[in-house]
Amino acid sequence: MTGTLQREAWLRTEIPPVERVVPGVWSIPVPIPGSPLRYVLSYLIEHASGFVLVDPGWNAPVSWQALTEGLAACSVPLSAVTAVLVTHVHPDHHGLSDAVRGQSGAWIGMHEHEDAQLARFARPDWNDSTAHYMRWCGSPEEHIRWMTADGYGGAAAAMARADRLLAHGDLVDVPGVRLRAVWTPGHSPGHLCFHDETHDLLLTGDHVLPRITPNISASHPDSDPLADYLESLKELRKTAAKEVLPAHEYRFAGLDARLDDLRDHHIERLEEAAVIVGSAPGRHTAWQVARRVTWSRQWSQLSAVQHQAALGEVVAHLRHLQSLGTVTCATVSGVGLWQSLPRSA
Repeated sequence: MTGTLQREAWLRTEIPPVERVVPGVWSIPVPIPGSPLRYVLSYLIEHASGFVLVDPGWNAPVSWQALTEGLAACSVPLSAVTAVLVTHVHPDHHGLSDAVRGQSGAWIGMHEHEDAQLARFARPDWNDSTAHYMRWCGSPEEHIRWMTADGYGGAAAAMARADRLLAHGDLVDVPGVRLRAVWTPGHSPGHLCFHDETHDLLLTGDHVLPRITPNISASHPDSDPLADYLESLKELRKTAAKEVLPAHEYRFAGLDARLDDLRDHHIERLEEAAVIVGSAPGRHTAWQVARRVTWSRQWSQLSAVQHQAALGEVVAHLRHLQSLGTVTCATVSGVGLWQSLPRSA
């Protein structure tokens, strides 16, 4: 752990201060109202003709105030921001990008898969396709009604589309600093980390966090995001960055050890899901498996949004087990039913 003040604030359930990480790089905490994550850490990086802002945060008045006051604390006017980089388009990261662009004229950069996600959210059949997928997972109708009535798709569709697309290995087009995009799918299809080669820092978004594991969810029946995530963990080993700057909680060092922890966690979750599917005769829906997986709290204590995140993560693990030949899935009357495969001799 290197972000001492950040960790102390986390333990006190407070918002940490604005900090200069190294000369030319600052962290600005932006609150996420009503979220147990509390804040996103937005990062400001100086270059020869202005500043890059990474993940400006949630779109709410208190968040905008914190971001603009944070910039002022760094003695940086909003007009000096020339580029907004987005690790992924979840609203706690991308919500304020359009406001920053409108006030500063900055361009917005993200991976093409994230921009495509925004286009999907804008489709008029988004709620219908979401409800169809949740029924395939075996979700109860009450949960489906709740999840399709909360307006998430509409709110996400309103977020800014990309001005520039960034691919794996691209150097961000700003002078005087080497900031390289590293494509790390898993938490989101187009998730990007950013390797600040000039300062030997790795901005990991939600891909690698110091204390918790990011949610790895399958958003449709045929995806295998866990395979993508595990491969992405290997990709980050190549950076050998001195310090990790995550989007939540606090900064830390020892990247490889944390990558090992995250890999081991998912191996354990795969084993648990396989045991649950094989523990009783018959077939199991993903919802039934999710109810039996060990979460940080009892299933009955989780909110509907947390139920959905847990469900998506279970489907991701079941889909990966299927790719490994451990379980199989058959769709019966629109519902996916999972069953263990016999072990080969």
